[in-house]
Amino acid sequence: MQEEIDVSQNFFEDIQEAPQDQAHKTFFQENFSPKQIGSIAKYIEPVSANVSAEYLSSLFKDDEELRAIPIEQNDSVIGIVERRAILEATNTTWKRLTSKNIIDYVEPFHESLNANDYIEKTLGEISKINRQTGSVFFPVYSRRRFLGLVSLDGFLDKMDQLRAQDLAKAAAIQKSFMPSSDTKFGSCELRSWNKMANELGGDIYQAIKLDDTKSMICCFDVSGKNVAASLLTIAVGSFFKMIRVLPKDALQPEKIISMLDEFLQDSVPMGNFITAAICCFDEEKRRISIYNCGHTNVYAIIKNESGANGKMAVIEPTFPPMGMGAVSEQIKNSKDGKNGATVLPFKDCLHINLYSDGFTDMKNNDGERYEDDRAKDFFINLYRVKDGDVEEKIQGEVTEWIQNAMLPDDVTVLDLRLKSIA
Repeated sequence: MQEEIDVSQNFFEDIQEAPQDQAHKTFFQENFSPKQIGSIAKYIEPVSANVSAEYLSSLFKDDEELRAIPIEQNDSVIGIVERRAILEATNTTWKRLTSKNIIDYVEPFHESLNANDYIEKTLGEISKINRQTGSVFFPVYSRRRFLGLVSLDGFLDKMDQLRAQDLAKAAAIQKSFMPSSDTKFGSCELRSWNKMANELGGDIYQAIKLDDTKSMICCFDVSGKNVAASLLTIAVGSFFKMIRVLPKDALQPEKIISMLDEFLQDSVPMGNFITAAICCFDEEKRRISIYNCGHTNVYAIIKNESGANGKMAVIEPTFPPMGMGAVSEQIKNSKDGKNGATVLPFKDCLHINLYSDGFTDMKNNDGERYEDDRAKDFFINLYRVKDGDVEEKIQGEVTEWIQNAMLPDDVTVLDLRLKSIA
């Protein structure tokens, strides 16, 4: 004998039915990737071609976001009626009384779209149809089943969204190749500030410890901007990630610079180049070798404890830009250990500033460039700024100068400070 179950009111759970439009939205999201047309299709219940214009007008008035309604005849969707057309046809009593049949307002479809096709691949085709016929809405089908409508605006909005997402991911990858904005190697402390003019850019900086007494800090600026330039910064960043696995006895600064130049020679397209300012610190020999490869000036500043009576050295380019093999050639052909690098002695409280030309090229609202003289004065004044306030000071200077103007180029500023050298 089966046990009888006491079916009380509490035995059943309430059924939560999703609204029809939400159910269709979930269906599209679950069955199509964000890059497929099906993911942006909007399901709108087709209306019979036999209904009145006044009925269609009421549907549009009930939904302010509804822009078009698909029309069905003989179990087939034959076209759409746009909001503008039907509301104009019914905006007075006389027009409602004399309005034509719905079929007279139908705009036939000029192209049907497959829900499984990709948005980017199809955009050019529907843009061409729009220019030829003025069509804005397109039916979407999957296995001959009508899924809904997509608009040209929907295509463009989705493309903008997908590209923005891709650029954001690429920007995060590019940023991952740069060290922390606050890095310390032995006696040297690095603070940096970087802002790209676009989502992606052609500036990159590196800081690498070669062994217990040697380290390198570099600032690179790729010719060009945006995506193409960013790919070359990834090449630079990849090189520095690769050399970290080399034996330490192979990590000699001159050899690394030559290897990088030769590596970039095979990577940089004709007509492009990469400028670089490279500081090599050798705490054992108590010297700093600076290689300026077609880059902006490097400033080395030292003052007394009161911040007065200072001295400045301006290190101008003595090497050509990287990526043409000329830097490697110049180093190989050097004699008596002199290869063109500027050598500075270790000095307590010595500050070295590197920057990309986007810093001096930035313009204010009046189109006035920042220029080299202002950059030089800025670094002199930056000497007195406390370590923890350096990044904020750089950002404030850039923001104050450009005001509401856009950055014409990427900006990178590095501030290196030597501390407590015995």
